[in-house]
Amino acid sequence: MGMKAKTGTSLYTHFWGPLHLVALTILVLFGQLALMGSPIDFIPLIMGASLLLLIYFVGWIIRFNRLGDPYLWTIVAMLISLGQAMQYRLSPVNGVKQFNWILIGVLVYLLVYVLYATLHGRFRSVFFHYGLLIALFAITLIFGTEINGARNWLKLGGYTFQPSELGKIVFVFFMAACVTTPERLRLKWSGREIDPKLVMMGLVYILMGFFAIQREFGTAMLIFGVYMTFIYVFERDMLFTVYNLGLVSVLGFIAFKTVSHIEVRVDTWLNPWIDTGGTGYQITQSLFAIGSGGFFGSGLGMGYPKFIPAVRTDFIFAAICEELGILGGIAVIMLFFILLYRGMKLALRIEDRYMKAVAFGLTMTIGYQTFIIIGGVIKLIPLTGITLPFLSYGGSSMVSSFATLGLLQALSGQILRKEAAQLETGYNQ
Repeated sequence: MGMKAKTGTSLYTHFWGPLHLVALTILVLFGQLALMGSPIDFIPLIMGASLLLLIYFVGWIIRFNRLGDPYLWTIVAMLISLGQAMQYRLSPVNGVKQFNWILIGVLVYLLVYVLYATLHGRFRSVFFHYGLLIALFAITLIFGTEINGARNWLKLGGYTFQPSELGKIVFVFFMAACVTTPERLRLKWSGREIDPKLVMMGLVYILMGFFAIQREFGTAMLIFGVYMTFIYVFERDMLFTVYNLGLVSVLGFIAFKTVSHIEVRVDTWLNPWIDTGGTGYQITQSLFAIGSGGFFGSGLGMGYPKFIPAVRTDFIFAAICEELGILGGIAVIMLFFILLYRGMKLALRIEDRYMKAVAFGLTMTIGYQTFIIIGGVIKLIPLTGITLPFLSYGGSSMVSSFATLGLLQALSGQILRKEAAQLETGYNQ
C-alpha cells in the first residue's frame, strides 16, 4: 500500500505550485485588460475567471486520475494564457473566438487521450498513414479555397480548416512506422529489391512536392526537418543523411530560381530595408516592434502591434515582445524549451520502439514549428506562413496543437501506469 501511494503521488507533489503561478499570471494579464476599458471592461474578467476554472479543472482531472506527466498541461496552460490575453488585446471579437477554440481544443485534448490509450496498438501501418496523407491533399486540392496565396483551406459553413495541420500529426505516425518496421517498405523493381530507405525517401519527397504545389512551403520545411531528424536518430546512417541534405539543397536552389514567391521571400530576408513599404513591410515592422519593446516592454495595451500585418497569426511573437518585452519573449521561448524537454524525457522512457518514435516525432514537430516561425519573425531565417503553437490565432492550429498534447499526455500516462504496476508487483513479492 505504501509503495503504491508513493508512486501515485511522487510525480504530483509539486504540481499545484506551478499551476498557481499560471493563475497569478492570468489575474495580472486579464486584470490589466479589464482596466484598459473606460468604464471597466468586464469581458476580460469573465474570460480570465473562465480560463482559471478551466486550467484548474483539467489539472484536477490529470492529478486525481493519474493521466501522466502533469507538467505538460502546466506549460501549455501558461502559453494559452499569454496567447489569449494578447489575442483579446489585439481584437476583442477575435479574442472571444479564440477562447472558444481553446475550449474545443481542450475537449480534443481529452478525447485524443482516451482514443489513443485505447487504439494505440491497432494502427501502425506505413501505407495506411501515407494514404491518409494523400487523401488529405486530394481533398484540399479538389475542394480547397485559396487564402493568402495558398490553396490549403477547406470551408465548412462559416468556418475554415487547414487539413495540413492534421497532416503534420499523421506524418509523425507515418515516419514512426517507417523507421520501426522498414521491412514493410521492401519493394521490387525489375526483379531487384529497392532499399527501404530509398522508398521512404521517395515517399517523403513526393509529399513535400504536394505541399509545394499548395504553396505551403512552411509545412514542407517542417516535415523535411522532422524527416531528417528521424533518419539521423533512428537510421544512424550519416552518408544517407548527407545525401538528403545535398538533394534538398539542389531542389531548394532550383525552387529559388524558378518560383518567384520563394525568390521574393529570400530576397526580403536578406535585405528587407530595400522596400520597407512593400515586400519588406512585414518583417521590418516586426523588427521595429521587437526593438521598441526593449527588455521590459511597453506594457500590455500600451504598444502599437497592429501596425504589423498578420500580427494575430504569424507575428504574435513580435506583439508579445513589444508589449511584454524581450524578457517576455524569452519566457515564451523557455516555455517551449521546457515542453520539448518533457517530451524528449518521455520518449527516452518509453520501451516500445514505435511509441518512442511517435513521442519523439510529436515533440520535434512542436520544436521545429516554433523555430521556423520565431526564426522568421526575428529574421533568423526566411519567413514562412506557419503558426506558433498555442499562441497564434486560428482554430486549425489550436485544435491540432491540443491533439498533439493529448497524444503526448496519453503516452506519458501509459508510462506512469506501467511503472506503478511494476512497483506494485515488486512490493507484493
